[in-house]
This record gives sequence, C-alpha cells and structure tokens, in this order.
Amino acid sequence: MRNEKMRPRTVKIAVKVGGFTMPIADIRIQRFAELLKPETELRCKQCNAIPVWHGGYECPSCGSKYNHWSQLKRVVKATGEPITQTRFTDEKTDVMADAYVMALTDFANYVDATLTEYGVTVRDETSAVNLRKLLIAIQRLEKVIVITFKDTYEERVAVLTVSLSGRILLKEIIPINLQDIKETMKVNLNDLTPEEIKEAEQFVKMLPLATESNLKVDDHRTIGISEAERVSPKVQQLEAILVKAKAKP
Repeated sequence: MRNEKMRPRTVKIAVKVGGFTMPIADIRIQRFAELLKPETELRCKQCNAIPVWHGGYECPSCGSKYNHWSQLKRVVKATGEPITQTRFTDEKTDVMADAYVMALTDFANYVDATLTEYGVTVRDETSAVNLRKLLIAIQRLEKVIVITFKDTYEERVAVLTVSLSGRILLKEIIPINLQDIKETMKVNLNDLTPEEIKEAEQFVKMLPLATESNLKVDDHRTIGISEAERVSPKVQQLEAILVKAKAKP
C-alpha cells in the first residue's frame, strides 16, 4: 500500500495550555524540490505505439504485452529518436560506490532534497570501524559524506547521515541537475546569544511532553494491523560491534 502524497497546505502549529489552544506559528508546507521528468516516453518495440498499463504494459495497436518497462523502447518524445539505456549493473552483483567528502559550508550551497532513505548495516568489523570514522566526520568535523553509485539503469547520489533517533541512514537525494526547486526557507543558528537560547528554553517548556502515542496514527492505514504485528525493530549497535572487535585476541 502506497501512502497518499500530502498536498501543499497551511499548517497552524498550536499548543494546548490549561484547556486553551494557543497558536504559535502558521507555516506553509510543501515538497521543496521535485524530480524533473525527462522529455522521453516508452513505445512498443513491435509497432512503436504508446503502451497502456493493465497490470503490465499492453500495446493498444498490435496487442504486444510487456512485464516491465525495461522491455519497452524509450524514445525522445519530440522526435521519436530511440534512446539507448545503458545497463550499469545486475541484481546479483555487489555495487561499487564512491565516497567523497565536502565541507558542510560548501554543501549548504546546494539543495539536498530527499528521494528516499535507506537503513544501513555492516557485514564485518572493519566496515564498522571505518563507518564510525565517517560518522565522526559528519557529527564533529562539519563534513558531508557524498556517496555515488550506478544502479541498474540510473546513477544515484546519496549522503550518509544520522536520524534524530540515532539510526544510520543513506539518504538518496535528487541530483542537482534534475531538481525542480520550489520556494524554501533556510536558517543559520551559529550566532545565537545566551538570551535567545534562554528564551527558546522557556518557550518550549510550554509544550506538553510527547509520548509514544504521538508517534502513532489512527486512520484507514491501520485497519487490520494489530499491535502484535509491530515487531520490535532489530537494531545493530555500531559500538557493540567495535567492542567485540577490540576484545578479539
């Protein structure tokens, strides 16, 4: 089941205090970058007609059927000129990715719009040691680790990051030459005064404490899903792997 894409809308952030609702901010939320679509289209390999989707691709002209888009012919929409799609890798081969480092101040000049996020685990202790070094560079040295690799048919650009809950993530971003940028806001909190920090501290004391219930939803997506099906997630602790490695003779 795919989640419905949230439409752009205005959200009024409010706090309930003493039975009263106190608005604290009106914000406009929307995706701040979309993936530009190429000026190409898929055609039937047999008769060059545009196929339709019926649980698979079906040509309305000659009746040819295709299970996957890669079996079709991709052409330039304006001219019909065929495009050769290079197959970079197959599913059975480990993908070789390249790692690069960029200063956080330099990376701030670009838009890191997320396409999707992937959880990260490691296969061996050496990988754990080196991954920890990259994370230290991110957290303490103000560096950005950029990872690039060739997927089956497309090139991927990602950044290594850590979520608010401490999960190590590889965040795939929209390549900067494929971005359709919307209106955005940026902030720089490097020059905060002690007074501003104190005011912020007092301000958030008005907020009620979040609990586990605030991290759940109650809508049509929960129908038929019991609490028993929510298995505790398996978490691989990087520190535990490193301790185990040091303990080896």
